[in-house]
Amino acid sequence: MAVFALKQEISSADSLVIAQKLSSKKGVTASTVNRVAKTVSVTFHEDETSEIALKQMVESSNFQAQKIDFASFTGPQCPVPSEYIDFFVNAKKALCFR
Repeated sequence: MAVFALKQEISSADSLVIAQKLSSKKGVTASTVNRVAKTVSVTFHEDETSEIALKQMVESSNFQAQKIDFASFTGPQCPVPSEYIDFFVNAKKALCFR
């Protein structure tokens, strides 16, 4: 899956055109254009197409696109350590609580 951020606003007509272009590409299984967040999400088979080709398709509609790298995202984190959560899950399993 690849998610591209668009640099400018997008109209409903443009979002439809982009979604149709991407959906017609071989290897693409789904595509969604979010006008509010200005993003394009594409699910695809990597052996049939590439992120670069998909980005070029989005940019062929006169939009600047940049891939969002979720690996570098450092958002809010849970204040409860995962060890505590694991302990309760394991205790629940051991005691057969449902």
